[in-house]
Amino acid sequence: MDDIQNLAQYNALRNIKLPITPSIFPKTAYTPDTPKIATYAKEYMIHLPLEALNFYQKELEPLTTGISRDSLLAYMKNLKADFPNLKYLNNHTGSKFTTSYNDMQNLISVFDELDLRFIDSVTNTDIASPKIAREQGRLIMQRDIFLDTIAQKEHTDRQIDLAIKKAKDKGYAIAICHPFPSTIEALKNAKDKLTKEVDLIGPAQLESYLHTQNITLYNRSKFHFAQNH
Repeated sequence: MDDIQNLAQYNALRNIKLPITPSIFPKTAYTPDTPKIATYAKEYMIHLPLEALNFYQKELEPLTTGISRDSLLAYMKNLKADFPNLKYLNNHTGSKFTTSYNDMQNLISVFDELDLRFIDSVTNTDIASPKIAREQGRLIMQRDIFLDTIAQKEHTDRQIDLAIKKAKDKGYAIAICHPFPSTIEALKNAKDKLTKEVDLIGPAQLESYLHTQNITLYNRSKFHFAQNH
């Protein structure tokens, strides 16, 4: 679940009582309590703001294209100081940054240096990570489906069913959602279905599973993306 920025959202997620991984915003003046949230979570990710084509949130200070590798490294070291157990990150917005081959190469190389893993939220159809993954023969996990691009329970109900089908057909799938009231309600209502039909696991378990299956290139399902975000 992306966009977690306060304890109320995190507690709403916990109250669903499903093993859904929170993706927490970095600490900023706008999100000062996110390191505290991480201390409560058994497993979490950081929802890293990256530059978008037509969308900007000044409060979250996105990393922009053209940033130097040294600046990226310094930023990530500070991030790890705030979140000492950090392992996985996915992008918040990033439709511009994630299409930049050079910037993504630098970002992933910094992640390698700091023993971090990137999961591409796929906010553009032309992301660079699959090309980098093929060239380097490496696993870069990617979002398969958004559950709530439309914040309506009926839409999320349908997307949950699609996510279950894709996980069964392909063997695995990454679904991303957000802390909308309609999403919380849909997930609560789908609890029994999700528990019976699929195994809900976090990113570390998924990465381990893919390695045991000798899957070195992530096979992303062709679902909707959030264009220009």
